[in-house]
Amino acid sequence: MSESRKSMLDALMLGMEMEKETFDFYVDAAHKTFNPEGRRIFRWLADSEETHYLKLAEIYKALDAGGSWVFYAGSTIELAPPGGEPPVGFETGDVEALRLALEIEQKGIDYFDDLLGKTTDPVGRTMVEALRREEEEHLRVISEKLNFLEGRFS
Repeated sequence: MSESRKSMLDALMLGMEMEKETFDFYVDAAHKTFNPEGRRIFRWLADSEETHYLKLAEIYKALDAGGSWVFYAGSTIELAPPGGEPPVGFETGDVEALRLALEIEQKGIDYFDDLLGKTTDPVGRTMVEALRREEEEHLRVISEKLNFLEGRFS
């Protein structure tokens, strides 16, 4: 196995570990919040991270077997519309979870930026760019919710 292939497999394994940890964090946050809006957002984030993990696992398996990159145009997981939840505020713990989520998503973006630097295959680059865009969308949603809760409207 070439050194570049081993480096790519190591990077993909690291990404899978990050996605798993992030998924666990969001599932835990969804279970801990009593706020329906918080559960809705954390569940959406968890579903998205699970999709990323599965895609990274698929590409890892393909590359490890000597194959090529797997196409990925992006996920179709939509943030469910609010279900008429009562207008209750997040608890302090939920705001802290959102702040941590901002840091986690930024680390995900940084990870995919690093992986892009190592990826020369056009299909691989398309896949990594799609995953990165989804992390940016997570960051946007989390930022909007946090800004709203902290009274910063933009």
